[in-house]
Amino acid sequence: MSDHSAPRPEARSAPAVLASMPWIVVLLGVGLLAVLLVFALLSFRGPEQPPAPEPAPPMYLPRMPSVTSSVTPPADSPLVAVDATPSVTVSGTPSPRASTRRPTATPTSRAPAAGSGRVSADYQATSSDRDSFSARLTVRNTTGGAREWRVELLFTGNVKSIRASSDSGLSVRTQGTGWFVLTGTRPLPAGESAVVSMNFDRTGTGDQPGQCTVNGADCTIG
Repeated sequence: MSDHSAPRPEARSAPAVLASMPWIVVLLGVGLLAVLLVFALLSFRGPEQPPAPEPAPPMYLPRMPSVTSSVTPPADSPLVAVDATPSVTVSGTPSPRASTRRPTATPTSRAPAAGSGRVSADYQATSSDRDSFSARLTVRNTTGGAREWRVELLFTGNVKSIRASSDSGLSVRTQGTGWFVLTGTRPLPAGESAVVSMNFDRTGTGDQPGQCTVNGADCTIG
């Protein structure tokens, strides 16, 4: 007689299938997550950068030729005072550049140079103290027309500077230590005189020039 209470094989396999189903779900979920991760990585990946272009060849500009210019310096402008080598102008316009050759500082004859038909000059010291002295220069025109005049005074090295003035217009320049050139800024009319007042700074003694000329002729030194 057969036992109908024994379990059938088909009845025992159903619970085993049900027990393995959660692992299947887990595997499917892991696979789905892997697919989503790959998709996310691909979507966040930036576009590929194109390769940098090769640099352009250097450009060479033509070199411009250098240009040099020479500027002729203007003539020395006269100043207000004379000390050693600078130039001086008390009034009027500057005179032409004087010669730079220094005359020989030797005493000249004191014979009067005034006379008819020429421009003459008289130099006379008016006062003197320890470090300076004053003098007066009188230029006369005894010709028949207006004349330009130029007086050169040459002292020894102890005379350092000059300050001069004249109502008729005067330009004063120095050619070196103790060598002064006084020039009228306008022609001196016939029969008239120009009086120049001068103050000199010095060391030592002496108030008369070793040489005085007016337009190249000797002055009268008194």
